[in-house]
Amino acid sequence: MSHRAVRHSILLNFYQQYLSDEDTARFLASVAGRYATATLQRLLTSSDVCCRRAAALALGLLADSRTIEHLGPLLCDSDRKLRLVADDAIRAIAARDGSAAQQQMLEQIVRANECQHFERAIDLSTKLLETGSGIAEVYHQRSLAFFQVDEIEYAIDDCRQALKLNPYHYAAMIGLGHCHLELGDLLESLFWFRRSLDIYPDLEPVRIQVRRLEKTIQDL
Repeated sequence: MSHRAVRHSILLNFYQQYLSDEDTARFLASVAGRYATATLQRLLTSSDVCCRRAAALALGLLADSRTIEHLGPLLCDSDRKLRLVADDAIRAIAARDGSAAQQQMLEQIVRANECQHFERAIDLSTKLLETGSGIAEVYHQRSLAFFQVDEIEYAIDDCRQALKLNPYHYAAMIGLGHCHLELGDLLESLFWFRRSLDIYPDLEPVRIQVRRLEKTIQDL
């Protein structure tokens, strides 16, 4: 058996054990002791879908934001389970982006938006970005707040900044769709909603929005 095949087999054993006991800490410890990030990234291209799922799960627990470029293409994989695992992995990696202090501040920004304290979210986001954090989710969260206070152009700018940092940030694409819809630019709005579906096809509300927009444009 080749060295690659052995690594593939061992990872699958760890994954099957995780599916059985759902012990994330055990899976993390097992994988971290045997696999480098680069190896797991290579295993994302395995012909075995369970191996790809296992590698994506492991990267979500171990890797940093540089791995998003490897996980991003899996968001539109033909295997729905793999798409979900990749999405969860990217979210987990994004939550670990930056220093502990920056992560804590981002949590405060998210809570401010959830509580509809949009001016506070904008203020906190701006302060964090001024530190040179370069975290895609900070731009996205500020874009949400800008949208809610009718600063649409600023929201568009922030969505685009988020996409520069993370080209697979489909939520920022959805944000651009809503911004352009608010401005009455139906074609540009449709473009961004469709683009988000290209990245991650499991966005049923967006698919419904696309159908409505297509019908509206057709009826003009």
